[in-house]
Amino acid sequence: MLEGKFGNNQVDEVLQTVVRSAGTGRLSLDGTSIFGGHIQATFYLENSCVVHVETGAGTRLTSMIDLFCLKEGTFSFASGERSPARDQSVPVADIMLQVTAALDEWNAMRQRLGSLDAVYSLRAGGAVSDFTLTREQWRVMARLDGKTSLRELARVIGASSVAVAKTVYGFVEAGLAAEVEAVSPAVEPDQEVSPRRGFLGLWSRR
Repeated sequence: MLEGKFGNNQVDEVLQTVVRSAGTGRLSLDGTSIFGGHIQATFYLENSCVVHVETGAGTRLTSMIDLFCLKEGTFSFASGERSPARDQSVPVADIMLQVTAALDEWNAMRQRLGSLDAVYSLRAGGAVSDFTLTREQWRVMARLDGKTSLRELARVIGASSVAVAKTVYGFVEAGLAAEVEAVSPAVEPDQEVSPRRGFLGLWSRR
């Protein structure tokens, strides 16, 4: 049994270690997604290909790439253990390339989008140029209602968080969408607002 911890988006190194050591067995990952939320998943590999995936309670599966986009957590690998089922065959090398590309895209987009908890709405007549939409882009655009966050939108349409963020990013760049500013709760005149202190007061989710 090979066990350890990882951080700073080192899942690709874990995969490389697994492929070099055996290529066949059970890989379990438990950690925090770069998109927010807890991820718990078990991957069965045969000859360096993922053939079956099982997810833990509370883990939202939108794509295999989301499951591997972890910034920190723990892993364990049981060499030689076979899958109870075989429903796919995806080379680990292909997954590594897609995860690396997804991380690069997200790091570029988050400078403009900020967070998957942000809410966007359409801008009527705001397009700066002609824009031809694909079927996937239509699905995202139809749900930019100024109330649904990017995270929830991805869950509803069953798409990956990166794919939805990339689509909305394109809308923003084209002038088709804009972020909806969060509305601060009203404060009664006779209420005194005390400043937030401690760890939570210093923490900003991204």
